[in-house]
Amino acid sequence: MIKMVPQNIPRLSAIQLDGTVLAFTILVSLGTGIFFGMVPAWQASQVDLNSTLKTGMRTGSGGEHRARLRNTLVMGEIALALVLLVCAGLLIQSFARLDRVQPGLQPDRLLTASVQVPAAAYPKNENTIAFYDRFLERVRFLPGVQSASLIIPLPLSGGNMTTDFDIEEYPQPEGHRATAPARIIGTDYFKTAGIPVREGRAFDEREQLSSAPVVIVNERFAQKYFPGQDVVGKRIKPGFAADETGDKMREIVGVVGNVKHLSLKNEDSPEMYLPRTQIPFNIMSLVVRTNVSGPSTITAAIRKELAGIDPAIPLRSVRVFEEYISRSLARPRFNALLLSIFAGSALVLTAIGIYGVMAYSVAQRTNEIGIRIALGAAQSNIFRLVIGQAMALVAISVVVGLAGAFAATRLLNSMLFGVGAWDPVTFVVIVLLISLVAFLAAWLPARRAANVDPITALRAE
Repeated sequence: MIKMVPQNIPRLSAIQLDGTVLAFTILVSLGTGIFFGMVPAWQASQVDLNSTLKTGMRTGSGGEHRARLRNTLVMGEIALALVLLVCAGLLIQSFARLDRVQPGLQPDRLLTASVQVPAAAYPKNENTIAFYDRFLERVRFLPGVQSASLIIPLPLSGGNMTTDFDIEEYPQPEGHRATAPARIIGTDYFKTAGIPVREGRAFDEREQLSSAPVVIVNERFAQKYFPGQDVVGKRIKPGFAADETGDKMREIVGVVGNVKHLSLKNEDSPEMYLPRTQIPFNIMSLVVRTNVSGPSTITAAIRKELAGIDPAIPLRSVRVFEEYISRSLARPRFNALLLSIFAGSALVLTAIGIYGVMAYSVAQRTNEIGIRIALGAAQSNIFRLVIGQAMALVAISVVVGLAGAFAATRLLNSMLFGVGAWDPVTFVVIVLLISLVAFLAAWLPARRAANVDPITALRAE
């Protein structure tokens, strides 16, 4: 279970199975058994022998108040199982739908890594740009490399940059400007990542420090701020993207597809892309599209090329991009799995509880059942009698459990994706599942009751 916990959970390293945990578990288990065993033991010690001998051992040992207590405990068990199963069902559906979400790029055969240029060794923008130009040129010529580029921050890595901006046609005063995430990218990034260019063009060699400032936006940006207009050629002014001439206005030269940068759960948001050759960053993420089945096999070659330029700069955080997708799904997957384990355990205990109560009830009513059969009751009637008793418990439990489930699922709302907290299909399926389990659990005691030999039952009494 600990191995399945997502790595991004705080203080995960402090969680471990040791002697203290085992001792606590054993003590709680023993304490629970002793505590809940005290009530039946006390009740057994209070039996009135005279009334027991008068009414018969079977009847005397199972008074109505004890039967009600047993039924109440089982109904509570069923209601709790229903709540857990509904919550687990919603989380499983949510995870399944989240797993089908397309990130907006092609993750297969995509290798990523982090490179940081020390500012002391590369003090000028031109130095940083030249370093990354040389590095990309070497990587692109490696065997197995289809294309390579740079970006900061990398999608689904947890990093984000946001800037305010102005639209040339609709200037806004300070403090009232819109904001949008910004990505700094190199040439061929959209080709490497598999992001479609919808309008205009991608960045190329024309984008330099001294060239006209440009920007690329995503489809959501175009739809929100330029609805029904030709976006290419419009100009915006990102707050942190001034060029050396002081002119902050940047011409939109292209529109690309939407990408899930922050989370697969998030709705598509307006975003902009800026060329790294106009806004140099010391730290960048390398993105490499390979034509080999195992992208990580070229890692050593990339490290060698990097060392050939500057041995002091390490290649960090080398991962295939699918790992970032898996990490973004890790917590929803774990939540669904953990609650499913609890719900499954509760369902098994519910089945055992229903079977135990019904079997005990049949044993206590053997004399009554024998009399009914002796008076002409059909086996099917006896079978329905026992099943009906079990389903009556389920009916009451379902009402209570549904009320609890409606309350519990409201707390899950922020964890769900693509499914409502009160999804009717989930509730109906879980109620049917509980009913089926209850029927199967009561089936054996019901069959045993239907096959009671009246002569044997009466003789035993």
